[in-house]
Amino acid sequence: MRHLLLTTALLGGLATPALAQRAGTYAVEGQGADGSRYEGSVTLAPLGQDTWRVTWRVGSDSAQGIGILIPQGPLLVVGYTMGGETGVAAYAVQADGRLLGTWTQGQGGGIGTEVMTPGGGTGGAPGK
Repeated sequence: MRHLLLTTALLGGLATPALAQRAGTYAVEGQGADGSRYEGSVTLAPLGQDTWRVTWRVGSDSAQGIGILIPQGPLLVVGYTMGGETGVAAYAVQADGRLLGTWTQGQGGGIGTEVMTPGGGTGGAPGK
């Protein structure tokens, strides 16, 4: 049990600063459940300890979300709304700062994927 607590504490201590240092704008590239590809930008802004405001801009579309960092992954899990629909995304936080994600949205469901890369991005085909 002590080993599990120590491991959890170490992972938590490493994951939070890594993501905190990467608050800002990310380039995003993804693929919807229907196979359509898109690109744009995402902004991550800290709200508190392990909580984030996430804003996507893809073409003329935008989405707003709130996320929590789960240090044991580390994972960033985000609930969001876009065009009146609710969605959820989960991102594996990589050591190089990239976020590798899987998402679903709306009643039709389906699974999309996306990659966020620190450093910006613009425009692209609509669709998350």
